[in-house]
Amino acid sequence: MDTITKVNQLSFRQGLNSETAFTIKLTNSKLDSFAGSELFSKVESWVSANVMMNSKEVPVLIVDMENVEFIDSQGLQKLVACLRLMQSQKSNLLLCSQQPSVRLVLEITRVDQLFAVFPSVDKFINQFDKPRQSSEYLLAA
Repeated sequence: MDTITKVNQLSFRQGLNSETAFTIKLTNSKLDSFAGSELFSKVESWVSANVMMNSKEVPVLIVDMENVEFIDSQGLQKLVACLRLMQSQKSNLLLCSQQPSVRLVLEITRVDQLFAVFPSVDKFINQFDKPRQSSEYLLAA
């Protein structure tokens, strides 16, 4: 069963207007019509709960696709529907850890251009945990 869990210790500043992110790890090896509908309904419920509980923004949602080995057109359609739902709430849906077969389908259909795609959740976290470098300049006359 897929569950949505909080990703710890994230501080987004670079283009992601959120201080926290949550991840949903897909446990099914197929993202087809059934699994896609289940994902969409879970994301829809999660967004609704966040809107009702918080008057703030909906946190970023990361879909961990490590276990998904097959995706069809209906699964793609549901992923895009999830993205649109998140964007309607001024948030974002990110993808990570795709198997090569899934990555190929995303590239062929150009759906990968709609999503921010990361190799893994850890790489995503590391991108935002880097210390900021100061923007001081030494001027010589």
